Amino acid sequence: MKQSIVNQSTLNEGILNKSQADLLLEAEILDFINSKKTLQLATVDVKAKPNASYAPFVYFEQGFYVLISELARHTQNILNNPSASLMLIEEESEAKNLYARVRLTFDAEAVIVSRETQQWQDVIELMINRLGNTVQGLSQFTDFHLVKLKVKQGLYVKGFGQAYQVLANDLAHQIHINKGHSNA
Repeated sequence: MKQSIVNQSTLNEGILNKSQADLLLEAEILDFINSKKTLQLATVDVKAKPNASYAPFVYFEQGFYVLISELARHTQNILNNPSASLMLIEEESEAKNLYARVRLTFDAEAVIVSRETQQWQDVIELMINRLGNTVQGLSQFTDFHLVKLKVKQGLYVKGFGQAYQVLANDLAHQIHINKGHSNA
């Protein structure tokens, strides 16, 4: 992963004002999103049993879109309970420390996109361009659903002591979480 353009000491010294720091962090978050093609997806079934899975995605209009089959457990869960959580995470092989991998998580609400809409056509085209021609074939199967994971609030973690709450509708307004760990 490429180096961050802003380091914590620069922010702490006040060299950048808040709006500049926010914009740089937003760009870093968007770069992180664009560097990934799959997300980790957490869903819950009707008996409140959790399930973790993954799916290829595109990020568009403040949402993560996935094309998933009814045959998959996560899709059944979403059809019965639209609450979900998603995570993008730095590759283990690229991490300086496995306990401090860069990651972005969001609470989300799953919304099924109707096949008969322009939104379906636009997003499927984006998926084909980003993820390859497999999307074209899968989108023809009626058991596959295009799902928009409408993000609510999230957390961007760059490493130890570098966690930021992010808002779904504006990645440029982060709140630095600077509460430290306590000893046993």
